[in-house]
Amino acid sequence: MPKKVFNNVEGHRIIDNKKTIEDVTKIGLPTIKHPTTSISNVSGMAMDVDMPNSTHIEAADFTIYHNNGINCQYLATPGKHTMEVRTVRQAFSTAKGEIEHQSVKYRITGVHVETQKGDIETGSPYGSTEKYSLLRYEEEINGTVVTIVDAMAGIIRYNGKDYNDVVQQMLA
Repeated sequence: MPKKVFNNVEGHRIIDNKKTIEDVTKIGLPTIKHPTTSISNVSGMAMDVDMPNSTHIEAADFTIYHNNGINCQYLATPGKHTMEVRTVRQAFSTAKGEIEHQSVKYRITGVHVETQKGDIETGSPYGSTEKYSLLRYEEEINGTVVTIVDAMAGIIRYNGKDYNDVVQQMLA
């Protein structure tokens, strides 16, 4: 029987360059977007089509929002950051009628681009936002890696299928 998965995050932890970061309020994951080529004015076509290139990904970024808690000052360090974001989300098993939990991990490597220092407001936490240029992205659900995008290694892999291997094999 299928499981209904709720993406309710029950908790999260972020580790940046081997330091546990406290008081992270939100993590903005990257948008993974394939570049497209427009196909138009082809005989018999009723409309234009944007054809994606599955062997490339457009430049992407990700953000970390925090309240300047323990070790948050390291998030703004210039240079490369290797992060692991650990989350736990709910899963409702319709077969058992019970709530279960899933482990979801994101391993993200990026280069620090900017710090938005935030607003100073009486009675509110003094938060900042860090922005990074994406170099590598990996998503793991319950121990199974479902997505890897690695700019430097030329890897684009979804559910175990490497979309660059086909091209490289044909060029060999």
